[in-house]
Amino acid sequence: MAARNRDRIVHFYEIADADAPAHSRLPHRDWAQRIRALCSQPLPQRTARSGDDILVGAVDPHQTTPHLLLAKSRQDVPQLIDHVDGTLSRLQLAADQELVDVTTVYFLPFGNVIATMAGGISAPRAQAIRRWLHEVRAAPDVRNIELRPVVNARSREKLQHAVAIERLNVRIAPEPYDSPTALRASSDLGTALSRLHEDNPDMVITLTLEVPKKSRTLTPRRRARGHKRLLDSTRVFANDVEDWLDNSDIVDAAAARARMEAWHSEADDEKIDFVSERITAKCVVPFSSSDGHAIDLQVALNKLERVSHEHERVLRAAVSADL
Repeated sequence: MAARNRDRIVHFYEIADADAPAHSRLPHRDWAQRIRALCSQPLPQRTARSGDDILVGAVDPHQTTPHLLLAKSRQDVPQLIDHVDGTLSRLQLAADQELVDVTTVYFLPFGNVIATMAGGISAPRAQAIRRWLHEVRAAPDVRNIELRPVVNARSREKLQHAVAIERLNVRIAPEPYDSPTALRASSDLGTALSRLHEDNPDMVITLTLEVPKKSRTLTPRRRARGHKRLLDSTRVFANDVEDWLDNSDIVDAAAARARMEAWHSEADDEKIDFVSERITAKCVVPFSSSDGHAIDLQVALNKLERVSHEHERVLRAAVSADL
């Protein structure tokens, strides 16, 4: 079948220690050497479980670019069509073979930053990558590895320095037909949206919370109380949004209008966009199969290396790894 082009989003993450103090960073390390050493081990030593998923790490010995290929076992059974007689049949594999979806991970030479490209909708996401790195002890001195989305250096501080949230808007879209995710949530808002999405999987769900600027029923005290409660709720809910952006394709929009600290007489209003302020890149890549499960490794690595170089300045600024 002729190759066709598809858009793929490249996500950038910083490998960090979840148990370390806020805003602290790991000293940069040679991840490529460590991953190659791990992936030279027998299969059981580079296999991890994430829920019901089996994750296997590998590297291509012919590639010099620092990378990880993280494979996840596929649960579906593909069908074959015979173009001569039109018959359908199940794909037969040997007993020691299994179909997988693969995510390509490229290790940047600074700031413990990685760039990821999924081979398909069901390929491993950020949570699976984190789980594999943790289970195989990719960083033995780090007890609790986490992947932090790399966000614009300025936007990272917006929510921290906000003194009030005036409006929060979230739009959740239906998931792709073969997306396996269930939305995890740790906040009240996230739990409510997750339940609505689970009960109404074919609907676009829009949530807007706003403290009205003009209202006959709200006294200044009540308005200030509403701003404070919405700020507290947004700060907790932001963690759920980050997780959903990392591990699903359902977040169409998530933004807040914040009142920021100001050193002059009047506070500034500023928009916090949880989607657009993450540093990502879009690539056009050829697929060798119609369902988008197969991306050529060399193409993926070339694309990841190119977009990482194009975004190097902003990535370095975001993780405090300036030249």
